[in-house]
Amino acid sequence: MIKDYDPRQIDLETFEVFYKPTDSVFDYLTDLLLANHLFGDDLRLEGFYEDKGCLHVVISQPFVAGRHAQWDELVAALETQGLVHAEPGTAKAHFLMDGGAAGIIRVTDVHEDNVIMSPTTKRAHLIDVHFSFPGREARLTALQNLGLW
Repeated sequence: MIKDYDPRQIDLETFEVFYKPTDSVFDYLTDLLLANHLFGDDLRLEGFYEDKGCLHVVISQPFVAGRHAQWDELVAALETQGLVHAEPGTAKAHFLMDGGAAGIIRVTDVHEDNVIMSPTTKRAHLIDVHFSFPGREARLTALQNLGLW
């Protein structure tokens, strides 16, 4: 699958005061590193191009066969896989996971369109999710602790 990411379309979803969303090309690219490392994904940077003065980022990701999960199903599946819904009882798309040396990591943009249920393994595959940190230093520290920076 190919994705053309336009940084002008950054999701500025409201987060808790202590967490900032993916809001820069740097954050976006390091989200790709984190997804590959934490979820065994194979996101690849294919290149960049400029259109009308705006930089676009082109990435690829292997196709994941399956179906999109319904909210309750995806919450249950992710919780069996070690992710915890950050705001139980709501449909907010934030989960927490143990990032090993990086500590607890907040995974965001986890919703029905970004979770595919595998028909063979019954596992939930996260696609196109992001990671939020209290600030740039916390992101860099997490990347360093995981050996990614």
